[in-house]
Amino acid sequence: MKPFHLCAALLAPLLLGAAAPAFAQPTSWTVDKAQSSVGFSGKHAGVDFNGKFGSWDATILFDPADLAHSSAKVTFQTGTAKTGNEMEDEALGQEEWLNPAKFPTATFTSTQITSAGGNNYVAKGMIALKGKTLPATLNFTLAINGNSATMKGTSTVDRLAFDIGAVSDGNGTFVSKDIGITVDLVAKK
Repeated sequence: MKPFHLCAALLAPLLLGAAAPAFAQPTSWTVDKAQSSVGFSGKHAGVDFNGKFGSWDATILFDPADLAHSSAKVTFQTGTAKTGNEMEDEALGQEEWLNPAKFPTATFTSTQITSAGGNNYVAKGMIALKGKTLPATLNFTLAINGNSATMKGTSTVDRLAFDIGAVSDGNGTFVSKDIGITVDLVAKK
């Protein structure tokens, strides 16, 4: 082997190894569902209500040093939305509201995650809900401690933009037009 080829053959793995971190994906985080929740809130007849989704999944790739390649996707089963109020829970399952028979899942998929300073971040993305896909923003804080992380996020969804309850309450008189979304996650590397 000629000296140049031998030198190139010996240096190639070192050079490629040095470049590998630039191509590595951000850390994959596994959510501890027993300690985590995805919820929603609003007002019904002037009274605050809170609810949670009983079944959901999250795929999170996140590295605060590589936000350009970080991403999040949360999919929840619409039929598992519960407030603890029998009348509200029954309404959520109806065709006019979440209609889980036709639209069993809803998904938030991030398209961009940026820093808002310190442990604060903004995830811009799209929500696919009840046959429509619209932009959404999730503001969140993240605390990483070794191999575990705690994330708390909030967003607001205009239910009428997704035709949720648009026929019986199209102006938000009985159920608030804006529905708050809360995401509380505990995850491990």
